Amino acid sequence: MTEALPMRTVVILTALRLEYEAVRSHLTDPQPQWHADGTFVEVGSHRGDHATWRVALAEIGEGNQAAAALTGQLRAWLQPDALFFVGIAGGVKSDIQLGDVVVATRVHAVHGGKESAEGFKSRPRSWEASHRLLQAAKFALRGANWRGTVHFKPVAAGEVVLNSPDSALAAQLDERFNDAVAIEMESAGVAQAAHLAGTLWLTIRGISDKADGRKHIADAAGSQPTAAGNAAEAAFAVLSALMPAPPGEVQHGASHGTPHGAPPGAPPGEAPHERPTRPTPVSQAQSEPTPERPESERAHPPTPATGTTALPPPPAEPQGPPSVPPPHPHPHRRRALGASLRSRRRPLLISAAILALAGITTPIVVSCQGGGTDDKGPASPAALPKCADADTTVRIAASVDLSESLEKAASDYGNRAGEGKCVRVQVVGVNSGTAMRALADGWDESDGDKPNVWSPAGSSWLSLARSRAKGTTKELFPEQEQEQAKPIVQSPLTIAMPKPMAEELGWPERTISWKELADWSKDADGFWKEHSRPEWGAFKLGKTNPGYSTSGLNATVAAFFAKTGTSSELSTPHIDKPANQDFVKSIEKSAVHYGDTTLTFLANLREASEAGPDKAMSYISAVTLEENTVVAYNAGYPCGAPSDDKGCARTSKPHTPLASFYPKDGVPFSEHPYIELNGMTGAQKAVSGDFLDYLRTPAVFKEHFAPYGYRTHEGKVLKGTGQVAEANGVLPDAPFTPMRMPEGEVLDRLLELWPTLRRRANVLTVIDTSESMNSEVPGTGDTKMELLKRAEPALFGEFDKSDRVGLWKFSDADVLGGGKDYKELVPVGPFDGKLVAPSGSTRSKALTDNVAGLEPGGATGLYDTLDAAVKTLREDYDPAAINAVVLLTDGVNEDSNSLSLAKLLKRIGDRGQPQIRVFTIAYGDKADEKDAGGRTVLQEVASATGGRAYDAKNPKMINDVITSVISNF
Repeated sequence: MTEALPMRTVVILTALRLEYEAVRSHLTDPQPQWHADGTFVEVGSHRGDHATWRVALAEIGEGNQAAAALTGQLRAWLQPDALFFVGIAGGVKSDIQLGDVVVATRVHAVHGGKESAEGFKSRPRSWEASHRLLQAAKFALRGANWRGTVHFKPVAAGEVVLNSPDSALAAQLDERFNDAVAIEMESAGVAQAAHLAGTLWLTIRGISDKADGRKHIADAAGSQPTAAGNAAEAAFAVLSALMPAPPGEVQHGASHGTPHGAPPGAPPGEAPHERPTRPTPVSQAQSEPTPERPESERAHPPTPATGTTALPPPPAEPQGPPSVPPPHPHPHRRRALGASLRSRRRPLLISAAILALAGITTPIVVSCQGGGTDDKGPASPAALPKCADADTTVRIAASVDLSESLEKAASDYGNRAGEGKCVRVQVVGVNSGTAMRALADGWDESDGDKPNVWSPAGSSWLSLARSRAKGTTKELFPEQEQEQAKPIVQSPLTIAMPKPMAEELGWPERTISWKELADWSKDADGFWKEHSRPEWGAFKLGKTNPGYSTSGLNATVAAFFAKTGTSSELSTPHIDKPANQDFVKSIEKSAVHYGDTTLTFLANLREASEAGPDKAMSYISAVTLEENTVVAYNAGYPCGAPSDDKGCARTSKPHTPLASFYPKDGVPFSEHPYIELNGMTGAQKAVSGDFLDYLRTPAVFKEHFAPYGYRTHEGKVLKGTGQVAEANGVLPDAPFTPMRMPEGEVLDRLLELWPTLRRRANVLTVIDTSESMNSEVPGTGDTKMELLKRAEPALFGEFDKSDRVGLWKFSDADVLGGGKDYKELVPVGPFDGKLVAPSGSTRSKALTDNVAGLEPGGATGLYDTLDAAVKTLREDYDPAAINAVVLLTDGVNEDSNSLSLAKLLKRIGDRGQPQIRVFTIAYGDKADEKDAGGRTVLQEVASATGGRAYDAKNPKMINDVITSVISNF
């Protein structure tokens, strides 16, 4: 017998015909109905888990004004329990991809304002989505319940179509509505009308373009129907899961759409936090049987007001009981959380004040189960109850590759109550090596807010920090070994190669060793010739700098392991032995260059891949990467992880994917430990521990970590996640032996010797000294030049006596004299060598002194300077070194008589000449104009030469950016 369910009404609004048809395809027996003034709807039904929904579907056209007017009319006519707007939108953030679904947590009206002589002055208004609908959406569209990508973020609603990232509207969004991830044209009108009537509302949008000038391309590829279909499917998933309010419960209130930022003098109904009143909807009140009314009247709304046509009843069903049962998962969307979490079941007494926020009027005792579900509905994977306004923070400094996932998990986790405090979890991304140095030296204000929890990519960084820490800084770290490093997720280090190369060597059947990789590197020039692939050039190895990156640190330990046969028992005498050092140096000779993260290699490989497989193989032969990085790269994340960094937005899968080898003689693991630092309050410690338990639940792992190729905190591939698979370039069942890392003192000695082990550098540093470098940086009291001078130790402090370094400055020929836009200050030569002139001092001291003496003046002669710098290094090319130009500029080319950008790119990127990589630094907010292709000039320069463009548009970050640049050498 069919289960009896209560009857409810929902209105679904669309703007476009394709949106309308996408929604209509989900309706049962839709029938047309007309309002007296001509408004047309189709009314069908949809059976959900907790109610049978009478669905009235309307196409209201484009624009917020029309949306507001027709929403008000339809609401008054149909008296719905809820309003949905379902349609398409343009994405305005890098991590929003075509086909993604955005559930609007807030809607901003972006075009309200005043145009004056001083320019446009915004008068923004915003509405929060209805709590009940938003919670139903989060349940229905998260984790294993939903197959696609969903973002719970604010959206902007304007009056025009945005199709350019450089428009005034795009700038307005970035400045005033920076949290909005999409833009559309109707939801502000819908939100305002729903708010004024006190009706629950929700906007669900599918992303059909990126608002980037390529809308016509996306439309031609069929993105609009796909996006509309995804949004409609999501809407009905939410409707299926939605538990409507019990009869008589008020559904409005501040949490259900109160506008923010209402102007002074606004009507009372529009003032912030004021709760509008409305009668309980007729359909809602009548769902509770009463003896005075016939059953037919209880089954559907009565005939509407005069001048309208009555809605037909949906297919007859038995009327449900007045008490609606708690929500339970849709039978096809159940989540199964680990049985181990059930042991953490504990009763929690929730106060009346907290329950009032959730719309519950009496306190109750609930059993909060740490992950898992029961027959009564989804249980939170967290044990501690949520709370409203946080008064305490747990700060987590996490490795950059995991920080985005942790940040999203923290957002879902929300504020939690512990030890009488309301605590929020805040995540910031920090390179593992950078955080290690800051913690060991004593974290200060220049490092940012001090963390309470540290999560580097590997536990080796904790060993290093404890080894380096002195005095009070040692007290930061927990004493007990078992308390020091609890893994969040794990990932093995692999030797990744472009897939055609890997297959040439026998992947996936073949296994290799670190010793073989060393042999390949030592015979770099002849390696591919021996395999009848001379077109791939020499064998080229990609590695990150072990002083900053976990993959680089682990790979360097593995290089010593290949020579000594030991890893965890590696000792200082092993590191100091000349024969072992020479072995490692022979491997490093094949390194293309280094970097503080794998981003540089992957971004360059991705760009080369776009030009064809041969170009990809000519860039790099092998790179040491964590398994999860390979999975994410092959899935379309150019930087190997979800990231907001420039150029890291998810895109299509690469033409030339990567494939991973797992060295049979030992594989280091990145365990991403969760290290609770000493000094936390009781409240912080309670929430910190609860958050770690939350992160380790299967549901949270599946949602936030499995999609990017991680293994569980136990190092296992969780069944049903599907990302760690041969199809994604990795082998979940590959046989290998985990490699244990050496003690902190040994690692410290390895890093001390690293400058003598790595491939030597041949670098020319070129610094902009134009007049704009004299401008003051807001909030510092210093000019850009003064900040740069203080960062000089980072500019030259990592070079060794085997390196060759030089220094130029540039502005314009009139200021510098000699008919050139640049001037040589220190010629390229041995870093610690003696200078013949001017005083016979060492080159390192001359570099330092000349930076200290830089004075701004003149215009920016960028193109001629860069052309001359590359030419100079080509004439002084060192085939055994990393040959590079480091270019720092705060402006754009201002020499109208210089060569063109096109000619510059052709010259510096000429593969018939020795390759000089250019690493660019855009310094200050006026640096680096965009070209016609939408990229920046400095990006074009770096791309043409196989280098990388760095962003220091916030001058306060110049020291950190320079450190990242110099880590390439």
